[in-house]
Amino acid sequence: MSDAARQLSSTLQAPLPDAFDRLSDADLTELHRLLDTAQQRRGDNLDAAIETSLDFVPRLMRPAVKKALGL
Repeated sequence: MSDAARQLSSTLQAPLPDAFDRLSDADLTELHRLLDTAQQRRGDNLDAAIETSLDFVPRLMRPAVKKALGL
């Protein structure tokens, strides 16, 4: 298994399907980059959603709610 395939498998936290053996290292690296970008964007969107949802919590309760959520 190439380094690019090992890195992608680690990011996915699962073994790669057999068909991925046919992809070049450049393709695997690009797939890994796209996956990292998507995960980062998803995390950013979730963070924004959490911050927006705190607008519905009364101001005095926000510190307790943040602590309970682990923020």
